[in-house]
Amino acid sequence: MIVALGDLHTQILERAAVEQVMQDAQTAAREREGCESFSFAEAVGDPGHYLLLARWRDQAAVDAHYSSPAFAAYQAAITPLLVADSELQLHVVDQSMRPVDARTLDLRQDD
Repeated sequence: MIVALGDLHTQILERAAVEQVMQDAQTAAREREGCESFSFAEAVGDPGHYLLLARWRDQAAVDAHYSSPAFAAYQAAITPLLVADSELQLHVVDQSMRPVDARTLDLRQDD
């Protein structure tokens, strides 16, 4: 599995446009074969700073995504909305685990 972690710093006043571009890219990526997950999220307390977290089955899926017309369209649309260069790191993961057994958590709310 390949995990992509990205940071994007965007124009705060263009939030609606930024989020529409990201929503379109997110939808397109999730439809690609080999995409296990793909999400943008705004960093809490840091307006305009978005994080990308994506999981891909393998390098071929990553390569297909980054060479796709949908990714080229995303790049063309997001570039004028950025205030700094984006950063992306890819991590090859051969194993993952859950650190806590979710079945043992008490998820009731204190109301």
